[in-house]
Formats: sequence, C-alpha cells, structure tokens
Amino acid sequence: MLAELTYSGRLVENVSLVALWFTVLLRAPSAARSHWQRSLWLAIAAAAFAMTLNMPAVQHPLHQLIGSADLVALVRNLTGVVSAAAVLDFVLFTTGNPRLRVRLYGATLLAMAALLALDRTAPPHAEHGIRPAGAPVPSTAYWILLIGIQLTANIACCVVCWRYGRRGENRTLRLCLLLFGGGTACAGLFWLGYLVYLPTRSAGILAVQPMLMGLHGILRAVALAVPALLGLRRKIHDLATVWRLWPLWCDLITVVPHVALLVPRARIREVLRPDGSWNLLAYRKIIEIRDAILVLRDRTPPELLGAAERHVAAATVPADQADAAVLACVLRVIGAVPPADPAPSPTRQTAFFESGGTDLEAETAFLIKVARAYHSALVADFTRSRDAEDRAAESPHGADRIPPEELASQG
Repeated sequence: MLAELTYSGRLVENVSLVALWFTVLLRAPSAARSHWQRSLWLAIAAAAFAMTLNMPAVQHPLHQLIGSADLVALVRNLTGVVSAAAVLDFVLFTTGNPRLRVRLYGATLLAMAALLALDRTAPPHAEHGIRPAGAPVPSTAYWILLIGIQLTANIACCVVCWRYGRRGENRTLRLCLLLFGGGTACAGLFWLGYLVYLPTRSAGILAVQPMLMGLHGILRAVALAVPALLGLRRKIHDLATVWRLWPLWCDLITVVPHVALLVPRARIREVLRPDGSWNLLAYRKIIEIRDAILVLRDRTPPELLGAAERHVAAATVPADQADAAVLACVLRVIGAVPPADPAPSPTRQTAFFESGGTDLEAETAFLIKVARAYHSALVADFTRSRDAEDRAAESPHGADRIPPEELASQG
C-alpha cells in the first residue's frame, strides 16, 4: 500500500515538475514587469530548481560530474530557502509592508549562512537526509533550522493568501492567491511531515511526501499560469468575435464606407495578420458596425421596421433573439437600396436602433446575434418578400391588374 502511494506520488511529482518549468518559462517576460508576479515567479522557479535537483535522474549525473553529493544537496536546500524568501517577499508586498523586505533579505542571507555553517561543521557526509534510523545528515540542528524556515514562510503565505484571496477586488489576483495558497499549504504539510518524522521515523509519512510535493507544484504552476490562461481566453474570444462579425461588418461598410477606419481586407487575412491586437480589431469592428447602423437608421422608412417586427413575430423567434433578428431584417433590406436623404426618425424607431447592450460585452453579444441572423433563412425570406412588393409597386399596371381569380369568375 505504501509502495503504491509512493509510486503514485512520484508520478504526480514528475508531472508537476514539467508543469512548473513550462510555466516558469512562459511567465518569465511578464514577471519582469510586475512585482507581485515577479515574487511568485521567483518562488516557483526556485522551487522547480530544488525539485529538479532532488530527482534521481538528475542527482546521479551531477554527483559524478561534481564529485560531491553533499554539494548538490546543499545547493538544493539553499535554493529552497530562496524560494521561501520569495514567498515571504510576496506576502510582504501583498500586505503592504515594504520596510520589512530589507529585513527579510538580511534574514535570508543569515539563514543561508547558518545552514552552510552547520553543513561545514558536521562530520563528513554525502547526501542530506533523515534516515529511518540514526542521526539526520548532516545534523539535527541543520534539519530543524531548514524545516523552521520553510514552515514559517508557508504558514505566513497561507494566511495572507486565504485572507486576501477571499476579499480582493481583482478576480485574477484572487484566483492566483487561492491557488498559490493551496500549493503552499501542500508544501507546508510536506515540511510538517518531516518535522513529525524526525522523532517518529514513520514510514507512512515518507510515503505521502512525494504526493504532497507534486500537488504543491501543480497548484503553484496553475497559479502562475492563470494570467496567461485568462489572456489566451480573451484573445480567443476576440478572434472569434472578429470572425463572426466580419460578414456583417463588410456588408455595412460597403453601404456606408466612411465609417471604416481602414480599407477592408480578406477575412482570413484580417484574422491572421490584424492591424494591431485582436482586442483592438474586435473593438473597432463593433464601433464601426454600430456607426453604420446609426447612419442607416435615418434611411429606414418607418413602415419597414413594423414589417420586420411582424415577420419575426410570425416566425416565433425566441424572445432573446427577436430584436437582433428584426434589426438584421432591416439592415439586409435597407443596405440593398440606394441611399435616401436623411430624415428624422420616429422616437420608437430611434430607440430601437440605439438598443443593444449596456456595456461592451453585452453589445458584442447582441451584434453577434445580429450577424448570425443576418445570413439566416428568416432574413432571406423577408428580403425576398420586400423585393416582390417593390416590384409589384413599380409595375405600371400593378394597381389596376385584375387578380386571376376574378378573371376566371368573370369568364
């Protein structure tokens, strides 16, 4: 049972190590521009480096290359202290205690010097560890100091992450804090396990340690990756918005070309090689579509809006899509006729054309509904019916033509 738990923990630890290094490399550029991200990044990078040095596949080649297992273990543990210091630096930055950061740097250097001194003054030894029997290597004092440093940093970080992660205003920061706090809690349990193992030497504690370290790595990696994941989600959303709005936008600026800032390009080129960010491109499409709609409002005969509303009502369109379908019908018809002289629109018509979303997100969702309905069968049927009425009205004998039924009855 314990062997299976240890094996599972090793697998989770390996996955977490890959996730940690991937996230560290991914977030390095943005961490350089933000202090709170930089502290998180340093803590996670140092933890990833220490975990890497603890992997058997890395330890043995390094031992042979350097010729000293003690030096590799010492570097690993000192890197862990750097990670703990970065965690505390993040805590001080979050709580707004910049004065204590100078003391933190001094305390970190002092702790590292103490660990180095305890290692150098211990009897000759190789790999550091707490054996199932006998004295810890290099000494009990060394391990108590190391465990104390890690527990202090982890407890302080958990308290701050829990406090600020529940009530902060920035949702991204709150999520990062809660995830990072969860990973830190796993790390705290890992070091607490070693503190309990010192006097007990329980095999069950050692069996669960790899799982705790693996969970710590996964949660911290996700915490550091959250801004990038949310940014990727926004980019995908902006890309999808541009792609969906392009047909509607292209038709409208053909009718009202002066609302477009730039000359239209092919749809695929607009997406793959945008003039600026996708976010800016999506925003520009929304603004230009809305400007075109307001221009076409003054070209719309009042009876056209009523006809579109009756057509949509007869088709039993869902209530949340009715306004978008009506607007799509009007735009499809009015965009196909020659421009008319602007005329004051009735109040109800003005209000309808200015309806949509109360913010950018809601406006985007509304225009996507319009774009979806614009090329639908419902709108196509309305366009054909209006075309048939216009042709009948333009026929020189349209008004006096006798229906076929009357001709048959008279005959």
